[in-house]
Amino acid sequence: MCGRYQFSLEQPTLRAIWELAQQRFPNAKMEAGEIFPTGLVPVLLDTGGTLMPQPVRWGFPGAEGKGMVINARAETAASKPMFRSSLQHRRCVVPTSGFFEWSHDRAHNKYSFRQAGDCVLYLAGLYRDFGGERRFVILTRPANHSIADIHDRMPVILQENQLDSWVHDSRQTEYLLTQEAPQLTRESEDFEQQSLF
Repeated sequence: MCGRYQFSLEQPTLRAIWELAQQRFPNAKMEAGEIFPTGLVPVLLDTGGTLMPQPVRWGFPGAEGKGMVINARAETAASKPMFRSSLQHRRCVVPTSGFFEWSHDRAHNKYSFRQAGDCVLYLAGLYRDFGGERRFVILTRPANHSIADIHDRMPVILQENQLDSWVHDSRQTEYLLTQEAPQLTRESEDFEQQSLF
């Protein structure tokens, strides 16, 4: 599961994505810092054959309007009515600084997971429109060794040179969903840390 992630405006690539989305949608009240479900954030979508950022809200409405669905399992998305059409036709990229998970022991410690260095962590997503509002979910897969002792799931991570293929080339979908996930770095976070922006 991926229940929160970070979008730091101190990262130059993310700031550029944010500013372009704000230019294109000047009335959007996007969020940055620690991103929670239902947040309105910049997501990369196909626009005339080019990936462009636009504000999209995190989470599909649950069945019969109950709750919020924020993740989709990569292994079963193709067979689930909620995700099947989006996996075929509406794939997107969620740019982040990293994501958060909590330990399942009594301490319930919070950890941030990132790529080494100051790299943007790109997550594979799906989107749909609900009642005239565009919404997205993050695809998840079984965790690799860098995460498995904290959580059994992790987001599907894309390399920068795979973003166009993920969004535009349906023949690459299965490969990108099942490729080996990169090893991530981990830092312990203050449980009470608030949004930085």
